[in-house]
Amino acid sequence: MNLLRHMSLAAWLAMFFAAATALVFSVAGVHLYLSMSQQLQLREDTLLLNTIGFLRHRLVMPDGVEMARLHPDRLLDVVLGQKGLLLAIKDSREGLLAASTRDAMQLSTDAPVPADLTPDAAAIRDWHGSDGKRGRMIAAWVRISQEPDDQVQLIVAREHTESAIVLREHRNHVLLAVLTGVLATALLGYAIARRGLRSVQMVARAAGEITANQLGGRLRIEETPAELEVMVRAFNHMLDRLEDSFRRLTQFSSDIAHDLRTPIGNLMIQTQVTLTQQRSMPEYEALLASNIEEYERLNRMIENMLFLARADNAQVALHRDNISVGLELQRIAGYFEGMANETGVTLDVDASGALVADAILFRRAVSNLVANAIRHTPSGGHVTIRGHEREPGKFVVVVSNPGSGIPAEHLPRIFDRFYRADNSRGGSQSSFGLGLAIVKSIMTLHGGSVRVESVPNGLTTFSLIFPRG
Repeated sequence: MNLLRHMSLAAWLAMFFAAATALVFSVAGVHLYLSMSQQLQLREDTLLLNTIGFLRHRLVMPDGVEMARLHPDRLLDVVLGQKGLLLAIKDSREGLLAASTRDAMQLSTDAPVPADLTPDAAAIRDWHGSDGKRGRMIAAWVRISQEPDDQVQLIVAREHTESAIVLREHRNHVLLAVLTGVLATALLGYAIARRGLRSVQMVARAAGEITANQLGGRLRIEETPAELEVMVRAFNHMLDRLEDSFRRLTQFSSDIAHDLRTPIGNLMIQTQVTLTQQRSMPEYEALLASNIEEYERLNRMIENMLFLARADNAQVALHRDNISVGLELQRIAGYFEGMANETGVTLDVDASGALVADAILFRRAVSNLVANAIRHTPSGGHVTIRGHEREPGKFVVVVSNPGSGIPAEHLPRIFDRFYRADNSRGGSQSSFGLGLAIVKSIMTLHGGSVRVESVPNGLTTFSLIFPRG
């Protein structure tokens, strides 16, 4: 069993070719064998009919009566020299008048053809002699005078000796042809399969040359057989995804190091400067207060990263509730009212209806969008928060704000982790580049999606599309 499991594909194909050849040759051989057997039997039956017909004709001739009564052995001359042909002549009382051989003496039948009927193939029967001999036989009555009871019975049989030899030789030839054909097909099939699978080996070698440091390589589709083209395309698409994942992972690691370096560097510098000389208690308290702000920033960053990691591995359990969208958006707007007033921004809420979602994650997603909108809205602007059922089965929450907008080249990556479209805000203490990535993960957990549209020096609109159920 282990041997079959570790067989090469070429060996499997060769084995299947050989099995198919054996099946085809066997079916053809059986068909030819049966056909030949039928032809030989037909020839034997024809010989029996001709012999019995000739003997009946001899007996009805003028000298046939005398021959049958006085010299019945002369009729035996008909079968002399014909190998396997037996003849027995009996009178009307089943008494044996003559027999060509010892086996012919045992010939008997209970259904001879009447004298006034012409024998046909239906009258021929199978015959089983002594010593396992087998053959075909026919019996017929012949009237040799005008008296009703003055008739003799002719029994002609033929052994299957010659036909058996012919069929045996034919069977041996068929078996030899099957074995030779199977062996030749297996060898040729193995050679052809190895030649045909050479392209698979080329694909395997090309795939083996692609490493984590060389993900840019691709398999050449134009050099691939048509049967493997789908596989090669799928493999190349997989490499595209892997390359993009490695690139994003590398960028993610770099961004983590960059974002962690700033607060840690601030903590180290402030602490080192304070320790260079003796400080008063108020100065130490001011240092600790400043450090707490950095610690809180680090804590928020780590919490966001852990949330994204759990969301990626589907470890965030959703607690779905039927929530009132208008009430939730009003609460969120009230929470950000102080931040909006400080920057001279007005929050407008227009929402109605309800949907089924995790209330905590719903608030977090909308809050991240509102916080971003307030930060990027000039003083005197309006941030609009809307929530309505747009189409059957979908509920859409929209957060839009005026401003400089997001350049079109940044839109495809706006939801990547640690990605900031506005580089001037890269050092902001309130932004880590994780807010929009968290929004996307929350929508994915809900089976929804998030879209963004931005017009330069116009409105930037984020749409959260929730499934209604």
